[in-house]
Amino acid sequence: METYIKDNNGDPQCPINSCLHGLFFSCNPSFETGQPPAFSPYGERRLCIDAFQMLFGDDRRMYFSDFYCSYPRKGTHYVTIVVTTPGSDADDFCKEHLVAIISHKKKPFIYCRPKSGTVHVSCGAWVDIFFTDNVDIRYCIDEKDASFEYCECIGYSKPNGLPKNLNCQHCNFDNSDD
Repeated sequence: METYIKDNNGDPQCPINSCLHGLFFSCNPSFETGQPPAFSPYGERRLCIDAFQMLFGDDRRMYFSDFYCSYPRKGTHYVTIVVTTPGSDADDFCKEHLVAIISHKKKPFIYCRPKSGTVHVSCGAWVDIFFTDNVDIRYCIDEKDASFEYCECIGYSKPNGLPKNLNCQHCNFDNSDD
């Protein structure tokens, strides 16, 4: 899978919009099973990939990018975490424009348990990973780090992304006193 330019989904002021290349991965399990949900807003074919290997190696950095909700899914908030390779152009961009998530093991919204190799996410928001490297799917499948599965597609997108809900009191700041 080759990276593509980030669209304008989410907050219109998000620094990575139209500036950074990457691939989106969702990290949200079903509350009932702990497994990927039976549905996906991203399409009917899902790539399940070993999140521990992808996110928590020494050769990865994480940055907070966005917090928003959109009109079609009122009440659902999204967090976008950017994952880069240290020293890459994407990493240099993120160092300049985003907030680094420093803690090695426990990161806000997403953390790992190294002994078990499990990855856990916050249940308070839908966590999306914007991974800034290409992914060799064939290699991942051959190494048993990934597989494809089918799921029900629920939701939609627009060519330039879904707009942020500008009326939400949780993810918008009131600057009227300025």
